[in-house]
Amino acid sequence: MGGGFALFSLLSLTSCYSTRVMHGDVKPNEPLVQVNRQWNHHLIGGLIPVGKNKLAAAEYVDDAPDYVVKTNQNFLNLLVSCVTWGIYTPTQTKFYIPLREFRGAQQDTPIKTDE
Repeated sequence: MGGGFALFSLLSLTSCYSTRVMHGDVKPNEPLVQVNRQWNHHLIGGLIPVGKNKLAAAEYVDDAPDYVVKTNQNFLNLLVSCVTWGIYTPTQTKFYIPLREFRGAQQDTPIKTDE
């Protein structure tokens, strides 16, 4: 019983962090296509960045003038953080471009959208 309560208490203190930054002429409800993603590595609850943490968006969106950068902690990130007792706390950054600018008409795979 005590272990279950401790796990419940630990999980109730976590949350899904999320931020979304729109660059250029992107409308808030415009359809987007995910073009890339990258994990960000942090220590001690996100206080100490580790590795390459300054991401140049141009590298990930192929120099598109309009794009969206979304950084969040998803379930997998939270699970890893819980397993390591908050010592290692990853986040992920996803890069999107508007569907109107997506030039990949010759795609064999379905388009991934954030909807």
